[in-house]
Amino acid sequence: MASLKSQDCGSICQLALFLLAVVAGISIITLGLTMNSKYSPRTQKQPLVIRLNSFSVSDLNVSNSISGANWDAMLLFGNRHSYFEISVEGFESFVYYYHQDALSCALVESIHLGPKKQKLVQIKFNASGCGGGEQPFVEERVLKEIKRDGDNGTLHLGLMLNFQASYRKGPWSWVYWLKAKCTDLDVVFETGPGAGMMIGDEPRACSVPLLKNTTAVINAISIAVLVLRCCHENFRQPTGLGTHHGNMESNAPSPVSKTSREEIL
Repeated sequence: MASLKSQDCGSICQLALFLLAVVAGISIITLGLTMNSKYSPRTQKQPLVIRLNSFSVSDLNVSNSISGANWDAMLLFGNRHSYFEISVEGFESFVYYYHQDALSCALVESIHLGPKKQKLVQIKFNASGCGGGEQPFVEERVLKEIKRDGDNGTLHLGLMLNFQASYRKGPWSWVYWLKAKCTDLDVVFETGPGAGMMIGDEPRACSVPLLKNTTAVINAISIAVLVLRCCHENFRQPTGLGTHHGNMESNAPSPVSKTSREEIL
């Protein structure tokens, strides 16, 4: 009788723990939804600011090939918010002609910005900028257009940065794929053959649109599912009484053959 009461008590306790885990899981999901709707970067002004401070080119020879040209961009990455930490994964950046044809690329190392912090990043586009000596292929048509514009003294260029950025607030994070663009860059050749500098307003604001994201909600659901799974596995484990009962069964006399009985006697 006492054993049955102990078994019932253990089952009730496990059921209570499981229900508590369910409530905790629902609370975590609700908190994730609340955080996503209230603090997500999409609900406010883009925290990440990118400005182009300067842009120049040297050794540009469109008569032969532009692969030997050296493009130099100085950008400022800033975090305008007081509670987000922003991490930008390493990425590729491109110089574009009229925002359509890629002329050169470069690899950029990862960037971390604390709340209300900023960092200057220099990007050098050259023959080895993307690693392995590979650069975008430029069509003959584009080369002719660049030569024509260069003869007129001005090139119309743009920068494109494709990267993954995470916005973290405490244990919560939002991850976005971003495509930043610095457009309408007019480079004038005044300092010498094959050398030009950006004209116009400096620094130049670059557009950084936010893309759709549900990472915070997914993280909350994943945590809740993990909690429920752990509690469910514990709930299925046998109680101490069941183990004792199993031991009793294992201690019960097993059938013994006639030969074994004779040996015992």
